[in-house]
Amino acid sequence: MKLKNKTHNSASYMATCKLRAAVPESCVQSHDCSISSQDAQSQKLEKQLKCLAFQNPGPQVADFNPETRQQKKKAYMSQMKQNFLYDSKFVKKYDKHGRLLCNGIDLCDCLEMDCLGCFYPCPKCNSNKCGSECRCNRKWVYDTIETEAGD
Repeated sequence: MKLKNKTHNSASYMATCKLRAAVPESCVQSHDCSISSQDAQSQKLEKQLKCLAFQNPGPQVADFNPETRQQKKKAYMSQMKQNFLYDSKFVKKYDKHGRLLCNGIDLCDCLEMDCLGCFYPCPKCNSNKCGSECRCNRKWVYDTIETEAGD
């Protein structure tokens, strides 16, 4: 917003001239009319500036520094990245060959230690030990096998 100070357009100049014509000569000679109109303009300007002023910004705005904010954000993002990489190493339960990472055993999904494979061949790795999903780089393990009795 651009505020004009001490500039007059033709309409305001004509209004000032009409005011001077209606005012006694003693007032015009002492320049009281021009001062009072300038006072009114300055008061109006001060009022507008006061309305535009931001009041009580609070301590957060006073202490705001965008550089420290960016540094905190970078530190947080790098910490999240490290946590993601650290967690992703331990999330996988099977290696790329389908062996358990915890002990290296090639365990069938039926959880029988001596089973040579009781499932159809896996379309991805061609192993008979993969159940419904390939064991290579899998992130979960079967805990128990429940058989439903037909009684």
